[in-house]
Amino acid sequence: MLLCGGTNLNFLSGFPYVDVNLARPYFLVVSERDLTLVVHTGRFYEAERLSSVDDVRCYRRLSVAPVDELRQVLRDHGLTRGRLGMELGYEQRLGIPVAEVDRLRGELAPITIGDAAALLWQLRIVKAPWDVAAIRTACDITAAAYAATLRGISPGQREIDVLVAMAQTMRLGGGATPWVKITSGAGNYDVVLGPGTERILEPGDMVWMDGGCAIGGMWSDFGRAAVIGGPSSEQFDMQHAIREIGELGVSMVAPGVPVREIAAAVNQQVDAISAPVTSAVSTIAGRVGHGIGCDVTEPPHISEEDPTILAPGMIIAIEPGVATAYGLFHIEENVLVTKDGCEVLSRAPWELITI
Repeated sequence: MLLCGGTNLNFLSGFPYVDVNLARPYFLVVSERDLTLVVHTGRFYEAERLSSVDDVRCYRRLSVAPVDELRQVLRDHGLTRGRLGMELGYEQRLGIPVAEVDRLRGELAPITIGDAAALLWQLRIVKAPWDVAAIRTACDITAAAYAATLRGISPGQREIDVLVAMAQTMRLGGGATPWVKITSGAGNYDVVLGPGTERILEPGDMVWMDGGCAIGGMWSDFGRAAVIGGPSSEQFDMQHAIREIGELGVSMVAPGVPVREIAAAVNQQVDAISAPVTSAVSTIAGRVGHGIGCDVTEPPHISEEDPTILAPGMIIAIEPGVATAYGLFHIEENVLVTKDGCEVLSRAPWELITI
């Protein structure tokens, strides 16, 4: 395989950076013999020091794929013909322009270039024990940050202040590259991925956040909420209704279970909610959950169209949700598939916190 500067390269090389600078892309050659990381001269010392690859090589020219250097690496790996896999297919992203892929096709001949997506997801979808441990730690850091941040909210703060506090708390807790989304207040609850605004928080507002952080390149991803002044009876009842649906989904997680069966059961319950709903968040998203790992969201999709069968070591999110005029009700759990069933890693109280 020839990987180009994304999470697959991070996963296989141990190199912690996802560099979006197309002037100096990274390349990783993977063969039966070994791994070779090819970087621009300006990135050599970081790659040599921070990756787990012994063979790190350089190129000098900016903004183009270093064909001559890559051809030599392939020869050293004994690859002068045959098929070279690249990140071309299902939920893959290349770190170089399409025109550069076309140039590689021409100049690396008689080697042919094909899609490595199926192999890459086969490698990533079941987590190694150390990656499970990393996600468990990331979830613990995120849970602690929710407890501190939500209870620290006060009327008169801005949404953006709460978002920044949540991100800073995760970072100070040891979580790398924290991310947070927030929404609050009547008229805003359909905006699930809110970036944080200047809006002043007021009594009666439900404050909902979704967020996570990374440990060793592995992510957490779950949301929790609070209400300034305490939840109304409507908010209390809807939060419990969504919790019951989420618990149904989690209870079905076990080895050998098709994810489409979980999605169908959860969707049926979401569709049966009798209270007025402004948007069925998990329905319009096309899935009631997703895989978690090197990417915050990755296969499998917990969708009625996904054919994946759960296996021990997979980590998925279960996240039914609806928006109403009085709140966003979306309780996400990160769940490890074990040999006997499952373990919930997102150990944070799901009840609406009273501010």
